[in-house]
Amino acid sequence: MRRHPLPDHDIMTDEGSAELQQAFSLLLPIRRQRLRRCERLQRQAEQALCETQRQSAEAEHQLEAAQQHYQQLRDSFAGHHQSGLQKQERLVGGLDRERQASDAVSGQRNQLQQCRAQQVMQQQQVQYTQQQTQARLRDVEKLEYLMAHSEALR
Repeated sequence: MRRHPLPDHDIMTDEGSAELQQAFSLLLPIRRQRLRRCERLQRQAEQALCETQRQSAEAEHQLEAAQQHYQQLRDSFAGHHQSGLQKQERLVGGLDRERQASDAVSGQRNQLQQCRAQQVMQQQQVQYTQQQTQARLRDVEKLEYLMAHSEALR
């Protein structure tokens, strides 16, 4: 066993170890708080993603309904108005209803595209929060490891 040239070396090591433990005990609650915050943000991002997925599914359903309605109007318009002479007002009214249904289909398509874009953005947010949570968890684990091993060295 080697002897250190300074007789006070053991005292300095104990003081340094105590200071290190004090620093660890100050840092650990902060790191745990950051981890809890990241976990909360991750849960919120996941809930928001579920909501955007629900909205996207609802928009798809509404688009299908609008497309069916539009197709029914077209089919009925063709069936009613091909048979012969019709009043102009009746033809114009039928065309207006068909145009409105076509506009509704276009609007539903746009809404679905927006929902899907929002869903992609929200998925990216979830991935980011997962990465942040993992990083904070590693920080806490590293600090706990250092604390355990510094106590073992005493």
